This record gives sequence, C-alpha cells and structure tokens, in this order.
Amino acid sequence: MEKDRLIKKLLHTLEHTEEHFEAIIDLLEKLNLKTDDYEELYKKLKELNYKIKEKLSL
Repeated sequence: MEKDRLIKKLLHTLEHTEEHFEAIIDLLEKLNLKTDDYEELYKKLKELNYKIKEKLSL
C-alpha cells in the first residue's frame, strides 16, 4: 500500500515538473530571453521521466 502511494505521488510530481518546465520556456520566450538551455534540460527531463514511468509500469 505504501509503495503504491509513493509511486502515485512520484508520477504526479514528474508530470507537474514537466508542466513547470513548459511554463518556464513559454515565459522566457515571451520575454525574448534565451530558452536553449531550458529546452535541453526539458528534453532530458522528459527522457528520464519516461524511463522511470516505463520501469514503474512493469
């Protein structure tokens, strides 16, 4: 039971982390600021999140 709750919380947090990065990139673009580094981090974050989600779905 505890493990299921932790997994659910982790997946929820991963999803929100991606959303926050999307918001950061959007705001930077609206402010005409450089987004390259954040876009690179966002891609890596999505990649890592996908791996974790795949591992947890087994």
